[in-house]
This record gives sequence, C-alpha cells and structure tokens, in this order.
Amino acid sequence: MEKAKPSWILLQNIYGLIIGYVTYFMIFRHAGVTAFGIFSFALSFGLVFSFISDLGVNTAHVRMIAAGKDRNEYNNALLFMKLILTAIYVSVILLSVFVWTVVLHHGFASKYEYYSILILIPYFISLPYVQANRAFFTGTMEAAKMSIPAIVESTVRLISILVFIRFNALDIHNLERMALMIALSYSLSYIAYAIAGYLFGRPWNVRMPKRSIIKEYLRYSYPLMAVAVLAAVASNIAQIIIQLSVGSFDVGGFSGDLRIIAIITSLTTSVTVLILPVLTSHRGTREEYGKTMEFVMKYLVIFVTPITVFAIIFASPILNIWSSQLIPFSFSLQILLLGSWFSTISTPFWTHFNATGETKISGILNIVAYLLIVILDIILIPRFLAGVRLLGMGVNGAAYASLASGVFLLLGSFVAVRSKMKVHISLDSLKGIAISILTGIPFYLQFGHVTRMSSYLLLSLFIAFTLLYILLLMATKTLTKDEIKDIISMVDPRKMVRYAIDELRKPSQ
Repeated sequence: MEKAKPSWILLQNIYGLIIGYVTYFMIFRHAGVTAFGIFSFALSFGLVFSFISDLGVNTAHVRMIAAGKDRNEYNNALLFMKLILTAIYVSVILLSVFVWTVVLHHGFASKYEYYSILILIPYFISLPYVQANRAFFTGTMEAAKMSIPAIVESTVRLISILVFIRFNALDIHNLERMALMIALSYSLSYIAYAIAGYLFGRPWNVRMPKRSIIKEYLRYSYPLMAVAVLAAVASNIAQIIIQLSVGSFDVGGFSGDLRIIAIITSLTTSVTVLILPVLTSHRGTREEYGKTMEFVMKYLVIFVTPITVFAIIFASPILNIWSSQLIPFSFSLQILLLGSWFSTISTPFWTHFNATGETKISGILNIVAYLLIVILDIILIPRFLAGVRLLGMGVNGAAYASLASGVFLLLGSFVAVRSKMKVHISLDSLKGIAISILTGIPFYLQFGHVTRMSSYLLLSLFIAFTLLYILLLMATKTLTKDEIKDIISMVDPRKMVRYAIDELRKPSQ
C-alpha cells in the first residue's frame, strides 16, 4: 500500500501536465503572447515579495512533522506565523504599488499590468496557506491528501480559462485586456486550492501556539531566511528586467518557456517531494543512509534525464503547439531545460543538510546559487544599466543565468556532501544519463531541424522514445525485471484507490 504514495503524486503531476498544457494552449491561442506577458509581469511583481510569507518556515515544518513532532501543536504554530506573514506580504505588495504609482509618479507599461496585480491579490493571500498545507502533507507523507487539492486547482484553472478566454464569457475584444482574465483564473483556482487543502486536512484544532515552538521554528529556519528571500527574487527578477528592458512580448515568450519547465519539473517532484521526509525519518546506519541517497539518485536520474533530453530535442515543436510566436524562444527553452536538470539532480545532496539539521550549509549553497541568477540576470539581460552598456542578451541571458546556477548547485552540493560522508554516484545513475543521450541521438538526427509538427506526431515520437529508452534500460540491466514489475504495481489503479480511501478516512492530526 505504501507504494501508492509516489504513484498518487505522479498521478497529480501527470494530470497537472496534461491540464496545464491544455490550459496554456488556450491562453496562447486565444489571448496571445503579449497578454500572457502582461499577466506574467503582474504575477512576478507580487511573487518577488513572496519570501515574506515563507522565510524558511515551510521547510522547517516538513522536517518537524517528519521527525514525529506533535502535529496539532506544530500546525497551530505554523498557522499563527502564516497569518502574520501573509498580512505583511500582501501589505507590502499594495504598498509597493502605491509608492510606485502615487509617490514616485511612475506608471506601468500597460494599465492592465496594474489591474492584473490587484486581481491577483486573492492568489497572493491563498498562496502562503497552500504552501503550508502542502508542507504538512509532505511531512506526514500523506500523498493523496497532498495531491487531490492540487488536482482540484488545475481543474478549476482550466475551467476558468475556458469560460473567460476560450468562450470569452465577458465579450472582451482587446487582447491585452485578456491578461485580466488570466489573473482572475489564477485567483479563483488558488482559492479552490486553499479550500480543498483545508477540507482534506481536517480536523484542525486551532488554538494559540506555545512560544517555545515558535522559537524552535525560528532556530531552524533562520539560516533559510536568506534562501527564501533570494529564491523569490531569483525566480521573478528576470521577468521584471525583461519587461523593463525589452517588453511584454518577450516576457510572454520567456514565461512560456518557464511554463514548460514548470510542467516538466512537476513530474520530477514525484521523486523529489518525499526526499526530505524520507531522509529525516531514516533510522539506519551511515552506510545504509548513503545507500538510500544513492538509490534516490539513481531513480531521479533515470526518471528526469530522458524527459529533459526529449524536450531539448523537440523544443520548437513543443512550443509551436501553443503558438508559432513562441518558436524564437526555443533556444532559451533548451538552455533552461539543461539548467533545470542540474538543479533537480542536486536535490538529494543539498536536501541532506536540511534532513540532518545542518541548514547553514544548505542555506549557503542555495544562497550562492540564487545570487548567481540575480547577478547574471542584471548583467546579461539589459542592454544598458545606469548608462553602462551591458551584453543585452535578453531572454537568452536569463536562460544562461539559470544554467550557471544549476551547474554550481549540483557541483557544490555534491562536494559538500562528500566532505561529510561517503556517497557515490552509482554506475546505474551514469548509465541512466548515457542511455538517455543514446536514445535521443537518432531522434535528433532525424527531427532536430524540425520546428513544427502535429501534436499527434509529437506524442507518437514521445511514446517511441520512451519504449526505446525502457528497452535499453532493461538490456543494460540498469533496471531489472523486478524493478519494472514494482513500478507497474505502484501505478495499479485499484491499489491507488484503496490507499486514498484508507488515507482519507484517517485524521491527519
């Protein structure tokens, strides 16, 4: 039954991938790249301050719950902190808009950016609670309760996009104004996400938390606060700089690339999301712990690498399905995919330090990685800054910044872990990388120059790529027949349903 945990997360992510792809297809086809760029700028404007609502307490909560702390006491503490932090977070967003427009008398490039920010306020209010709820279910490793609210969110977002954009329920003819409908859809979907998370997490026995527990959170999360700040800035500064130096169309193109990355990354979280609670709750010897990390690394590489290779080869056709206007952004997508691979593969290494309570080390690693993004974005994206001529690489500059950060995070994390304990990159992990590249070579030689193809052909090629990859894994004994059987058993619908029913019947607290 425990094998159903990752299968539920995988189900959520596959569902999110399909629904997300359809959602953005509707957005790009019926609202356009510029409207999505306006919305993306507004979203990034608010998310750049999202560190205020986190400050490392989400990661702290996962570890506290996974370590067996009293769930009710620690949930009360998290809820108390989130209420305060969310109020500050939303106030800072509104204050920033007020200072920019009223005090400094600056305007936005489009009035719809201003209105989109305001429409997204419910999204910004719901976001911290959604993150807290997900942190709790990650700590308890209740996969169904973690996954079902996310499935609800994806569904509500698609329905909203269909109503407001595909069928144009409000009869909007100005495409830039469609940015407001995208913002409204995001807000509605996150309100639904928060409500679903609350319902599945019942019963909540809310009362004032103990001061000692608050102090415990602060001790653990203190080294992670700078990480939270830089993560929020690094994740959103590129869109803001691109908007100020190039314009909404390029923001839309870059954001389209990022949505592809987000869709692929959501699949990899089927493996990565449980790494922290698994390592935190490990009670074996150091040798067994090291083998657990190697096991996680093997499956992470085997799962992530072929998806990345396929997406790099078919970057242009993937973007073209959304809109032919996105094809010029295919090279930046390829660079972003490579950077995302390095970042994802580094997860077991830097997460080790969170699991062992050595958050200063993981904090330093992530701080440097995020600083690289911020510094390189400032240097590489704009043509001029304060009268100084820079490289002016635009969207490609943002992609290179992400790649440099990912390479550092993997190398730095691996060296840091090796200095503490014996952890090896297993031969099976290296074979997984080699087989993924080998599988991709004939596809690249045949289709690497193609920029447009039908979605049916692309899907057929993905199935062929996957089957060839699995055959090579089995032929080289990277995956055994027993492991293949375990994977098939893991996604047995009957077991998944039984697991979900059992989990939903049990109170979380």
